[in-house]
Amino acid sequence: MVKNSKYILTLALLLGVLSAKAQSFSAVNRDMEITRVTLENFLKKWDGDPLLNKITNTEAEYKKGQGVTFKVDAPNADILMNTQGGIFRSGDQGMMDTFYTQEIISLQQERLIDAIIKFITDFNSYIPHLDGNEDLKVVFEVKDSEVKKNGKVLPPSPKASERAYVITAKWNMKDLKDLKEGKLEADLFAKKITVEKD
Repeated sequence: MVKNSKYILTLALLLGVLSAKAQSFSAVNRDMEITRVTLENFLKKWDGDPLLNKITNTEAEYKKGQGVTFKVDAPNADILMNTQGGIFRSGDQGMMDTFYTQEIISLQQERLIDAIIKFITDFNSYIPHLDGNEDLKVVFEVKDSEVKKNGKVLPPSPKASERAYVITAKWNMKDLKDLKEGKLEADLFAKKITVEKD
């Protein structure tokens, strides 16, 4: 009996751990992580009109009653030049200031929104099932990357703040559900987007 009690105690502990894990399992968190990883890879391998950004990181968060938010770090693309002195990548703030006009920034924002619409249209089945009153948001944070020289971070250009912004694409989950169920065509779903710029 004493020999078997060791095994019974181990089995009881194992069942307790499995029960705790089952209770902490969340289909929303699982689907959110699958979507986050897929979104990051999709944007990094985007084969549409070139993004004028580098996708460096993604995060996801769910808040009950509000919805799910995917945050994408999307620094401005560096400028690669082949000059007489050789090839250099970024580090020339004057070139960044000259290149990133308001027209280029508008094009950059348009391409980010086009890419996210394509992602959600193609991968909507991955996105967590949420209440109809909740939202799906994708937030792009755009700014210049840090530039280092001799191990030290160089101060940003005085004009760097003019090309730093946050752009958010937002849909209501009811619209996403209608898209998933075929009640809403992709082109109509794309028009339901709310775009916020800060």
